[in-house]
Amino acid sequence: MTHPLIELGGPAGGPLLVLLPANGFPPATYLPMLEPLLASHRAVSLPPRALRPDAGSPPEAPGSWHELAEDWLAGMQSHGLRNAIVVGHSFGAVVALFAAVREPARFQALLLLDPTLLPEPVLAQVARERARPDGNPDARGLIKGALTRRDRFTSEAEAFAYWRGRPLFADWSDAMLHGYTRAMLRPVASGFTLSWPREWEAYYYASLPTDSWAWVPRLSERIPLLVLRGERSDTFLAESAARLAELLPGAEQTLLPGRGHLFPQSAPGETGAILRDWLARRGL
Repeated sequence: MTHPLIELGGPAGGPLLVLLPANGFPPATYLPMLEPLLASHRAVSLPPRALRPDAGSPPEAPGSWHELAEDWLAGMQSHGLRNAIVVGHSFGAVVALFAAVREPARFQALLLLDPTLLPEPVLAQVARERARPDGNPDARGLIKGALTRRDRFTSEAEAFAYWRGRPLFADWSDAMLHGYTRAMLRPVASGFTLSWPREWEAYYYASLPTDSWAWVPRLSERIPLLVLRGERSDTFLAESAARLAELLPGAEQTLLPGRGHLFPQSAPGETGAILRDWLARRGL
């Protein structure tokens, strides 16, 4: 399988920054967040299989985000990418964590934005439910929500108007939502459909790993680590932030007051400035 590389901007010879997006969010939806960094850094993304031209349909049985980490590392190798500043959001942050444990030499720094590190009791319950004969549980309704999301629109204007009325995007600016609309749509004969197919979004939710916390203390202390958490996040909770601090006391954690899980999109300027300043303090 090919590993396409998406160039997001910045000088060709600048320090390399690699983005791993959240499930269902194309890399272009992070451009406003990355803007403060693009004067000095070359930003790229290796999209997950869901966004590739040869994606096809997802497997019938759930996989694991560990497979995404292995695939991402194969893409890094195929493009000769090393010494990367890696920024991961949501499930992309966990994929980045798994990859950093596997091949720490590829990383200069790791920046995790509201990682999907659910509390350990929650993941233990998911593991128990998966062991039952009736199969994989729905991760907090996300699988069903992905499979039933609207995926056909007659125009970009119709899609924008539809998403403008959804609670998920209530604190997004119109400019950000227009960018999301352009990135999320691809033309088809009847109008537009989703560039990140809903079946793949559901597959990634169904593939939630339950062993994530076992990998956290295996992260190399050589890799500078920043973790950003939205105060109103329903994903990376205060309980998880405290647990991460116990396991990785050298990690720096920053709280974004009043923000939810999608703060890279709802507060892109603030988020980008935090990333830029943190990297600058470390000469990166």
